[in-house]
Amino acid sequence: MTPAAIVLAGGRSKRMGQDKASIPFCGRRMIDVVVDRVRALSDRVIVCARATADLHPVDAHIIEDERSFAGPLPALIAGLRAAGTKRSVVVACDMPFLSVPLLAAIADRLDEEHDAVVPITGDGPQPLHAAYGDCAIEPLLGALAAGERSLRGALDRLRVRWLEEDEWASIEPSGRSFLNVNTLAELEAAAALEA
Repeated sequence: MTPAAIVLAGGRSKRMGQDKASIPFCGRRMIDVVVDRVRALSDRVIVCARATADLHPVDAHIIEDERSFAGPLPALIAGLRAAGTKRSVVVACDMPFLSVPLLAAIADRLDEEHDAVVPITGDGPQPLHAAYGDCAIEPLLGALAAGERSLRGALDRLRVRWLEEDEWASIEPSGRSFLNVNTLAELEAAAALEA
């Protein structure tokens, strides 16, 4: 079954100083760049946003965060519920170089023995460049109810298949798929890479 694709776009964008989803990247809004990338993987694309009106028009089904600025954990849960599929790929809205072959490989490695497949890079686990099964919803809700606010912390409640660098680098050796843009300087550097 083709996985759904969930794009989390409800953060505060504090370091950027403006909404990252709507910021221009090489002549297009960042959200449109990211949605177009994941649309090559799935025709079921869900964007979790602060407000639906903030992102219209976008070629995806938009749902609003139930808890504004509560972090990615409740947004991930809402996205998984809205997806209604056995498997979903989850990414952040500020990742303009997403590799569809890598995301497909991550989703393909999700099996009945695991709730999630999460790559590990030099920066640690990448829970917003990962695949989750619908079986992850209940343990993630449990983490949220217990006061967990960190998505990385919530992974402790899941049966995670960690995707080490030697596995993902054979598919995406540059590692650019994991690059996210948090500041104006990073945005300029990413635009230079794209050019």
